[in-house]
Amino acid sequence: MAESRTELQALLAKLDNIRNWLDQLPYSIQLYLEQADSFQRLGYPDLAAGAAYKALLLNDAINDDSDEYYQNAISGFASSCIQLPVELRSAWPPWPAEDPVRLKSLKLNDEAEDAEELDFDHDAEKAAVEWINGSLLPVINLTLARNLYACQCFRSAYKHCQIGLRSSPKNNALITIRDSILGAVGAHFESIGEPSDDLREILDDWPNSGLVRRECYPWNDIEPNRFSSESLDFLNAEMSMCAPKLEVKAVDLPALGGEVSEGSSMIKQLGVFAKEDIQPGESVLKETSLLTANNRLQDALCDACSIDIEDRSLTNGDAAICTDCSVVFCSQECLDTANELYHPAVCDRDVDSIAKDVPPAQAADSLYLLLLLRSLALAETQEVHPLEIKEVKYIWGDYHTLDIARTWRPPTAADDFFAKLPCTLLFNFESNVVLPFHMLTKMDVNIFTDHRRYDVWIFNTLFAKFRGTASARLSGATHTSSGLKLGRRRGPEVSAVHPCWCLANHSCDPNVRWEWGGKVEFTVRERRASWIRLDSNEARSPVVAGIRKGEEVLSHYCDVGLDVQSRREWARGALGGDCRCERCAWEAHE
Repeated sequence: MAESRTELQALLAKLDNIRNWLDQLPYSIQLYLEQADSFQRLGYPDLAAGAAYKALLLNDAINDDSDEYYQNAISGFASSCIQLPVELRSAWPPWPAEDPVRLKSLKLNDEAEDAEELDFDHDAEKAAVEWINGSLLPVINLTLARNLYACQCFRSAYKHCQIGLRSSPKNNALITIRDSILGAVGAHFESIGEPSDDLREILDDWPNSGLVRRECYPWNDIEPNRFSSESLDFLNAEMSMCAPKLEVKAVDLPALGGEVSEGSSMIKQLGVFAKEDIQPGESVLKETSLLTANNRLQDALCDACSIDIEDRSLTNGDAAICTDCSVVFCSQECLDTANELYHPAVCDRDVDSIAKDVPPAQAADSLYLLLLLRSLALAETQEVHPLEIKEVKYIWGDYHTLDIARTWRPPTAADDFFAKLPCTLLFNFESNVVLPFHMLTKMDVNIFTDHRRYDVWIFNTLFAKFRGTASARLSGATHTSSGLKLGRRRGPEVSAVHPCWCLANHSCDPNVRWEWGGKVEFTVRERRASWIRLDSNEARSPVVAGIRKGEEVLSHYCDVGLDVQSRREWARGALGGDCRCERCAWEAHE
């Protein structure tokens, strides 16, 4: 155990060293390969794939002299060969020792203000490009293939295997990982009764997503102490503006899955409580959020609050349109607020069609991606770190709370790619890596120089927060007054994260109901749920409606009229495990 702890500390220290070097050499293909290798050794194959993807983007840039990063990538490569210390040279083959002069001719001078102003020695430039393509590109594709395979993104992994084998057809490591991918995919189709003689013919049907570690990363120094007096004071000030009769306090909840240390069955969380008696039928919370998303390209929805403009008859002069990009808002107030908080980052940036009008099976994932886009726009406009925006900062991401220093073991392919830690966060290469970086590029963000604000671990942290808190509904003619918890397989079209609303914990016997259409609203239920025990006729009478002073406000993430098994299936994605509320435990005989 002591050896594992020492190795963990050494790898985390190396990652910190790599981040410091990336501040100096943000266009270094080699540093991203080194970072990917460290992530892989730590049991984060998803983050390793993200680092390798940045290396791939820089490799693409050196093969296109019209690319905006072309000369930066060439110079970054040369500077890395010259400057990087020996401890950061383990994941890539060395540049031939006989060519140091060529490297110096490609290195950025300290006095140069812009790499585009440089005129490289043509022969040295050509030699560098050829060597990168011949020596580094196979390593990049192998790293992507190996780590995407670990994440069960089999289709994406196979694609990079094939690309790598085109440039290095006898690469034994690539051949081995290709065979492993084909074996895993074959086993998958066998298990569902759909074996195939030629798996390549059904490539589009291959599994391409899996579960990865959902945790507060060891280097995440932004996540606040949510139970500190400072945090509670802030949250209660926010709550007082939308729900004067409610307050935020700490509460112990049943642990779901492998979240907590061995021997513990409870986890400390935040909850919402009544400051005074509240009567049935009374509205106790009304909250508007700008962290919204809709996946309908043509529907007339307010870009800021997602209210249905036509449905609310707001087209008679109340609606407002951005004159630069023609995006529609329900009011001048929403347009003004959007311009203050997020819209400048995406205005006329050609991001409108990303993840829109997708098939119903992809609807929830598209909304999570669009919530990420809005978060990045909020952060970029306000010039803050994405995890610092108030809409997400105090949200718990349903992370496991195991002590990594005690439980971590070096991952091995034959053992566990994720270092034996719980994996509950859905990961897809396109949604978690490719499209977020694509969106940032559309927003004119330099994803290399701004690596400390925009990286895959940050995207994953935001996704973890969304998957436990985002609400959803249908739009337009299919709009329903009752909200949904995002994740139910019925093709939601509009989603939002309301930072005060989401602090209310779930129960299958909630004392409030909620509706969302422009703003989310809690109304105290006039009748509580009847409890009916599984496989029996035994029942419990409903609790008396209303909320007493000091009682916790309990919301719901599922249709509480369903049986316990159906409720648990519905809410599992949002809760991170089977619901263990008092009603579920009683009905399931637990």
